[in-house]
Amino acid sequence: MKVAVVYGGPSPEADISRKSARSVISALKKKGHQVFEIELAETIVEELKKINPEKVFIVLHGSPGEDGTVQGLLEITGFKYTGCNTETSAICMDKDVTKRILKTYGIPVPAGETYFKGDRVEPVEFPCVVKPARTGSTVGISLARDEESFKRAVEEAFKYDSKILVEEYIEGRELTVAVINGKALPPVEIITESGFYDFDSKYTKPTTQYKVPAELTSRLEERIRKISEKTFKVLECKGAVRIDFRIDKWNNPYILEVNTIPGMTERSLLPKAARAAGMEFEDLIEEILKG
Repeated sequence: MKVAVVYGGPSPEADISRKSARSVISALKKKGHQVFEIELAETIVEELKKINPEKVFIVLHGSPGEDGTVQGLLEITGFKYTGCNTETSAICMDKDVTKRILKTYGIPVPAGETYFKGDRVEPVEFPCVVKPARTGSTVGISLARDEESFKRAVEEAFKYDSKILVEEYIEGRELTVAVINGKALPPVEIITESGFYDFDSKYTKPTTQYKVPAELTSRLEERIRKISEKTFKVLECKGAVRIDFRIDKWNNPYILEVNTIPGMTERSLLPKAARAAGMEFEDLIEEILKG
């Protein structure tokens, strides 16, 4: 198949996107596909018209790209692409909107408030989590334990977005569940030194550990998988997504966010979950391409 891999662009997460793309490109070539590499820019439509790929493999993180804008452009210009459609991508990019939809379907999410630039921002209680509504890769997210750190966290979050969320901090375990074409893979547990999975823990700290699969009771694992598959369904996702959870001390799960274009770097969690399910990286990429 003739495949164009689109990555990079002006997003704050562009470097992560480029790392993911290198892995995807290598896997596609190993599977025998004809691969064309495209850095996201204003000339993307002209480049795609020259190549005329059978499918565009989107490896974009953050905005633009993960927010539905590129998907809309590809739909208008008639190119098939991987992953969620324009509407689902836009919804899942906005953690505030995602939470509102999930709550209407009885899917558990953390308590919290949404604020816009210019609002008087108040903590729900300490400790609390402050994050931009529309970034990924834990960009701009902070854990505030007192008034001083809360003020810094709010300033940091507003650097990335005009809308932010202040949520309760759920003491407990951090898990993520990948869902491919509606089927949940084994949950992955993330263990950090600080107990908080921020940007450094995700991408730079070698001390972050991953338990694949997570050590859960069969009942809890089944519950988390069912919630993940229901989330995939109600948000009308497609292809591969990754759903992040916190599990409190009473084993109650809460969804933090839904990632419609999960990372594909050597530290990324979707490939780890796929391997635990017996799927090698190249086969995972092939499955996403077919979806």
